[in-house]
Amino acid sequence: MISLHVDLLLKPGSGMALEKTFHEAFHPAISLQPGFSRVDLLASRSEEDRYRLVIEFESEELRLKWVATHLHKMVWPKMEAHFINYTLKGFTVV
Repeated sequence: MISLHVDLLLKPGSGMALEKTFHEAFHPAISLQPGFSRVDLLASRSEEDRYRLVIEFESEELRLKWVATHLHKMVWPKMEAHFINYTLKGFTVV
């Protein structure tokens, strides 16, 4: 199993809009994908413009298949609209 951590730096005042997009668009789309295990959106308790998206798939291959889908190309820009920048960190669940 793999876990991808996406650290997000939000545009000022975009937290609520990001959360709505996550719950209404991103989560429903990713949860339909083969190999999907879980996804969480975490809000920093100390920095209101910082969030972390944690995505888990059975394998990196299945995660990459999700990224290549038309559905991902529709919902990811909706998420991206709420942040300035993001960084990715990949992990293997042991």
